[in-house]
Amino acid sequence: MSHSSGIPVSAELKETFGTAVSSGDVRFIKVQIENEQMVPITKGNTQGSFEDDLSLIPDLLDKEKPCYIIYKMDSQESQWILFCYVPDKSKVKDKMLYASSRANLKQQLSLSYFVDEIFGTVPGDFSKEGYRLHVDCKKMEAPLTNAEQIKQLELETGEIYKGGASSYVHGVAFPVEASAIDALKKLVSGSLNYVQIVIDCNAEKIQCAKTSTLSGFAGLRDEVSTEEPRFHFFAYQHTHNGQSFNSYVYIYSCPDGSRNTKSAPVRMRMLYSSSKASVADVLKSAGGQIDARLEINAPDDLDEQELLNLLHPQQAEQTKTFAKPSRPGKGGARLVRK
Repeated sequence: MSHSSGIPVSAELKETFGTAVSSGDVRFIKVQIENEQMVPITKGNTQGSFEDDLSLIPDLLDKEKPCYIIYKMDSQESQWILFCYVPDKSKVKDKMLYASSRANLKQQLSLSYFVDEIFGTVPGDFSKEGYRLHVDCKKMEAPLTNAEQIKQLELETGEIYKGGASSYVHGVAFPVEASAIDALKKLVSGSLNYVQIVIDCNAEKIQCAKTSTLSGFAGLRDEVSTEEPRFHFFAYQHTHNGQSFNSYVYIYSCPDGSRNTKSAPVRMRMLYSSSKASVADVLKSAGGQIDARLEINAPDDLDEQELLNLLHPQQAEQTKTFAKPSRPGKGGARLVRK
């Protein structure tokens, strides 16, 4: 299951929302994610009734850029609705980012203030008519089954649902450039033993970054970036118990800021993390099969013995039971010759 993006609410947004709660004059606050934090973009004061002021919202929304609108209801208590606007034309990475940051926004501003949420892809979803339709739909909704609740949760957290009990594909599937498939075919054919795959975060494509013939497992450490995530495919030739093996190893490296690494940007980490499964499938399309998977943060995390243990797990010795001898006269039937 996908995790929260980790995008925090900025100090400015906390202050803006706190002032809005205490003053009671603010009708809405528009929020967007910038520089890896949620910040207030603009706000508007109450002009009319709750429904009348909804007419102010559509003009705030961009046709391609997602945002949140924190909208105050007409009540004696400070009650707010969270509008989640994610247009269809927005980039996949932005859709994921806003879907996985919604919970952080409510939690860090205090869940007790939020009484409802409205999701929409066009500005009209947040107009007076759109709000009334939302209320009518809520009244008509039947309780969700457990399976439906799981499906809805998966969709809201940025996972792809294809139907069926075992048809969840976690994350996203960006287009794969032909160069990546060709490189992995060469890996499978044996003409090289290392392929590095990257995601072009702007073009939203999976690409081949590098191919090589490494001298051995130790050479992998030099290929691990200490600043950005990477996917690595390595044909590991080795011997075990006198037999020769050529095992395909799939490595996902993502620097986290520890051990002389630089933590990669949040958006980049999300895109790579949610693309692990789809990138692994590229090797299958090239005719190969993954024999071992590793996830590391730094080059020093690569341990050849750990890899060998994954590829050739030790079999636990079976405890031999004591064979109790048969009592005289209780053995098997014997042929007696006279």
